[in-house]
Amino acid sequence: GYSGAGSPGVLMPYPANTPTILLSRDRLAAAGPFLAVAALATVSGGLVAAAGAHAPMQKMVWMAAYLVLVVGVAQAALGASQALLAIRLPSARVLITECMLFNAGNAGVIAGTLLSSLSLLLAATLLFAFSLAMFLYTTRGAHGGWPIYAYRALLVIVAGGAIVGVALVSS
Repeated sequence: GYSGAGSPGVLMPYPANTPTILLSRDRLAAAGPFLAVAALATVSGGLVAAAGAHAPMQKMVWMAAYLVLVVGVAQAALGASQALLAIRLPSARVLITECMLFNAGNAGVIAGTLLSSLSLLLAATLLFAFSLAMFLYTTRGAHGGWPIYAYRALLVIVAGGAIVGVALVSS
């Protein structure tokens, strides 16, 4: 690869260990649905926190944090990273399916937790886990050093959090 560093108009070779991240209008658009829902979730989490601030309840505090950290921050990071790191951009059908599974799973996790419904929580966690597997699959073969490792680490952390969450609710 080549960088724009150096004299104007002169492309310099990247060092061998520099990650390759592909930027294009299509790739940025592919992250759009994830970023839009993440922004809504982050604002919603803030509103839930503000609404419950006068008399916080454990489940409302959990929901506010979940909306911000998982549905917001993790989704934005996964959607943007996938769009930038995938060797081939996933099709619109794959992106829509992935986004729907991720968000339906999260909605079900929230509902199952608030309603204390283990069966709903388990079903939703399966949808969520399948979406995480799709995030992993769509970036198979990606090169790029630390960005791809960070992306995969985030997938492991989010999946691990789902397992811990189910274990806590079911105990």
